[in-house]
Amino acid sequence: MKKIYLALCALIGFSLAAKAQTIIYDNGGLATGTVSKSGVAAPSGTQWSEVQNNGFETTSSNTTAGFGCQLIGTTTNNRCADDFAIPPGETWTINAVIVFAYQTNYANTTVSPFVGGTLRIWRGFPEASGSTLVFGDTTTNRLTSSTNSNLYRIFNSLYPSPGTTPGTTRIIWQNTLSVSPSITLTAGHYWIDFQLDAGSSGNFTPSITIVNTRGTSVMNALQKIGTGAWTPIVDTGNPTAAPDFPQDFPFKIVGTITNQLPKRRSRVVDFDGDNKTDFAVARSTSATSQTTWFVQNSSGGSFATPWGLGVGLTNGDIAVPADYDGDGKTDIAVWRPGPPFQAAFYILRSSTSTLQVEVFGQTGDDPTVVDDYDGDGKADVAVYRSGGAGGQSFFYYRGTFNNPSGGTTFIPWGTGGDRPVPGDYDGDGRADPAVIRDSGGNAVMYQRLSSGTPFTFNIVSFGLFSDRFVPGDYDGDNKTDICVSRTVGSDIVWYVLRSTDGRVFSSVWSNGGFGNPTTDFLVPGDYDGDNRTDFAVWRTAAGSENGVFYVAPSASALFANKWGNASGTLTPPDYPVANYNVH
Repeated sequence: MKKIYLALCALIGFSLAAKAQTIIYDNGGLATGTVSKSGVAAPSGTQWSEVQNNGFETTSSNTTAGFGCQLIGTTTNNRCADDFAIPPGETWTINAVIVFAYQTNYANTTVSPFVGGTLRIWRGFPEASGSTLVFGDTTTNRLTSSTNSNLYRIFNSLYPSPGTTPGTTRIIWQNTLSVSPSITLTAGHYWIDFQLDAGSSGNFTPSITIVNTRGTSVMNALQKIGTGAWTPIVDTGNPTAAPDFPQDFPFKIVGTITNQLPKRRSRVVDFDGDNKTDFAVARSTSATSQTTWFVQNSSGGSFATPWGLGVGLTNGDIAVPADYDGDGKTDIAVWRPGPPFQAAFYILRSSTSTLQVEVFGQTGDDPTVVDDYDGDGKADVAVYRSGGAGGQSFFYYRGTFNNPSGGTTFIPWGTGGDRPVPGDYDGDGRADPAVIRDSGGNAVMYQRLSSGTPFTFNIVSFGLFSDRFVPGDYDGDNKTDICVSRTVGSDIVWYVLRSTDGRVFSSVWSNGGFGNPTTDFLVPGDYDGDNRTDFAVWRTAAGSENGVFYVAPSASALFANKWGNASGTLTPPDYPVANYNVH
């Protein structure tokens, strides 16, 4: 993996002219700031939308300012598409969709060149067998307004050298397409497909622009040229030998949400409750010594708390941070092995700063399966007990919902040799027991879904049994996605099976990997707060990179953050606690 020497760069947003509109979904931004990479200031009151290079690569950049989603008379008939997901339990009423485009060399800054636009909304992949058209057509003009976004689209002004001089020939216009009558949609995976008309001079739609990032793994926009097939939007790069990167389109949905559900936070390492994963390490000098948790939150604040013994070391306590009291903040917690009726969870409740002791489990159990199994918004103490030699395995948990006597629920699931990988795979707000089983070297996941009466189960073949499983909500639909990390040469490659559509995406940087298998702990989390799990690693014993978190967010630039130390490769004194969610 290429070394990443990046600082966090904020993604600058822009305001909508129609302030009365309620934006219920935003697929991503365009603005990159008032000064170009080459140091040229944008005109007063405006910003650039500059085509980007990866922050760790200065010899290549994206090469496309915009893609054709346009109608030009009878000669050009292109459409573009991108997706969104409505989480389980929610209902969205959609009144309009906002899309963006420019017409090269159009100089009027007050009167838009756009005269028309069409829109369709699909449940499922556009025009695919089994998909349903829930709104729109390809002929009705639904353009109700087109306003200047005060953004100028420019090519990369610095890389590859000598770059392109910034100019003001590409004003980006914000185009509102009405959804009339409004439509009400329930949970599911949807796509918009659209087309814009700016007369005989045509128009182009810019892709989402993130500072120092050419593209991310979750990007999956489409284009259809004429009567051809829908094909992925990629930027082929400058120079031509540069790798391709997938792209997404910026669009916004106007409407209302009913029954809006909170994001499941029980397994997110977020100690300050700002919906972002914090940088956290637990430091111990031996398996029996006092552990101190060192936490840095996303705003840069930090604290140190002594809690547990020998966290991260063999025979020490096991880190099990989760939101046990339901206040939206992760509680510092450890599980200490021992004989039956002596092993216990030691939880520092963030809501009261008091100790909670839960005697639960026994030596040999796996306590990293803590999660919210009863759906009350609080993590439940839990362990997985292997059956051994092909015997019956069990998930045990002590719920807090309708359980005044503190009874234990046990679920027979899995056999000896399986690995537990719990998650909310059906999106009903309750954790589902799940195990990975070796099938001739391949991995098969058996999920016991809490939806259904009394329950349903699902079998998914994905990955190799030798992979490390890194579950998380990578596509933002409130369902846990199956994710594996695999050593490929000198790199770690991540593969995600999207719960929205069953498609697979992987780390997409120039060498295909993110992380070094010889030095890095996997520490997935939602570091940018967009409700999607991000790829992340914590690096040990690699010179100046020792104790550095490297994060590849789903909606912002790659960045590095120095926090913690290691005395050698994958060794103490520090242990990155987000690694507890790796199986």
